[in-house]
Parts: sequence; C-alpha cells; structure tokens
Amino acid sequence: MAWIWFSSALALIASLSFFLREWLRRRMIRDRMLPPGPTGWPVFGSLHLLGKLPHQDLHQLAQKYGPIMYMRLGLVPTVVVSSPRAAEFILKTHDLVFANRPPNEAAKYISYKQKNVSFAPYGSYWRNVRKMCTLELLSNHKINSFVSTRKEELALLIGSIKDACRERAAVDLSAKVSSLSADISCRMVFGKKYMEKEFDEKGFKPVIHEIMGLAASFNLGDYIPPIAPLDIQGLTKRMKAAGKVFDDFFEKIIEEHIQLKDETRIRDFVDVMLDFVGSEETEYRIGGDNIKAIMLVRMLRIKKKVSNQHKKIT
Repeated sequence: MAWIWFSSALALIASLSFFLREWLRRRMIRDRMLPPGPTGWPVFGSLHLLGKLPHQDLHQLAQKYGPIMYMRLGLVPTVVVSSPRAAEFILKTHDLVFANRPPNEAAKYISYKQKNVSFAPYGSYWRNVRKMCTLELLSNHKINSFVSTRKEELALLIGSIKDACRERAAVDLSAKVSSLSADISCRMVFGKKYMEKEFDEKGFKPVIHEIMGLAASFNLGDYIPPIAPLDIQGLTKRMKAAGKVFDDFFEKIIEEHIQLKDETRIRDFVDVMLDFVGSEETEYRIGGDNIKAIMLVRMLRIKKKVSNQHKKIT
C-alpha cells in the first residue's frame, strides 16, 4: 500500500513538474515576442508606476523602454504606444484590429452592457446602429424635416430677448444660445423638451456631470476583475444609482411614445427606433435596452455640444 502511495506521489510530482516547465517555456516565448517594458508586481502589475499625471509617467517610461512598450495594469496586459508613427500604424493602418474598447464597470452599468455606439464591440451590430443614427438622425433629409421645430425654438428665443429688453433686464446670450441648441436637439431625439423636474430632483446637469465623472474615474475593479464585485471604492453603487435615474427617465420617454398615436406630428428618433423593436426583418433588431443606451449617448452628446458652444461664445 505504501508503495502505491509513493508511486502516485511521484507521478503527481512528475506531472506538475512537466506542466510547470511547459507553462514557463510558453511564457518565456511569449515574453520574447512582447515589447520591452517594466516587470511589475504580482497582481498589481505596474499600477504603482502611474501617479496623478499618468500621461507624464508613461512618457518617462517610454524614454526608457521605447515608443512601444508592454506593461501589466493590474491583471490587464497593456501595450502603450508613444510615437506618431506607431500610433498611425495602430489607429489608421490596423484600426479595425484595435477598434474595440475593453469592457469595464462603467460600460456595464451605465451603457447597458456596451449596447451603445460608443462602447459596442466593432461588428454588425455597431455598423447597423451607426448606420441607423446617421440615416435617421443626422442625414440632410432628416435635419430638413425639423425646419419648423428650429423656427419655433428660434422664435421663442427672440421673444424672450424682446421681453428682457422691454424690462431692461440683462441677457446672458451665451446661455440662451446654449439652451436653444439643447432644446432643438432634445425635440429631434425625444420629441419634446423636458423640464429639470421631470428628470430627477437634482436636475439634468448634476446627474450628467456625475455619470461622466464616474465613467472617467479610476476603478480598481477594471484592472483586477476578480475584486470588482467587492466594490472597494464604492463606484459601482454610485454608477447603479445614476444609471437607474437615466433608466427611469428613458423608460418614461419610451412609454410616452408608445401611448402617443398622433400621426400628424414629426417623427423623432425614438419613434424610428421603436419601429425596429421586435422586428425580425430589419437588420437592426434592437430592444428596449438598446434604445435606452443609444438615447443616453445622444443626451451626453447634446450636453457636450452645448458646453462647447458655450465656450466658443464666451
């Protein structure tokens, strides 16, 4: 009996030694094929080398390891490109190979598991949704169909300025023009303007600022995925809360469009997307979460557009 246990132990040790040697051999081959870079620590990789100004830290590392370097950010293998020539090679020559964005916690909880155009993997779904956005929202024909909407909003703007002049009140023209742009965009996408109180008790701007800040925050769970469920930094809880605010608001918009049967009004982007829900004949084949994910992107872009216009005017 002892001889059998001894033989089994030897066989187990031999097997483990073989697999360990094979794993080390393959890793050495892989490491020889990778660009040079810092070794890094177990689990955390080279995260400790990046401070509050990571672009400057990466520049300093590039001075040592070259314009193309390999490093692990936590458990995530990363290739950093620092020269114009290498960047052109990756972003232009082989752009389709590197088109996808890596999954992260923000995309999971804010963009409905990467269903919007910004985070969706490159493929048939991304191409079809992009095509739908281009043809049904940004085409000349669609923009021209909202001429009356633009005239109405412009008339309201002029009227408010006239009222202010009669009362000899100061007018913040940059704020007025920004609001005009946002109102027109909202009517094109959602069908009408929404007041702050209809969205959330905080209002549009604070929640949008919060969600954009959360998406840009350093989340340890993105780099060490096994600890993501622990939510050590509390970011996931905040993302879920902010995402629910948007989800409830978008659900309200979709329900309003489903209930509304006015055939005389101008069809907005939500109407167009609802036509494709549940359809097996269309190439889009989208559902409720897809619509809400796309609506979120449009809302954030409206906010960004307004901010940019405000900066140009001021």
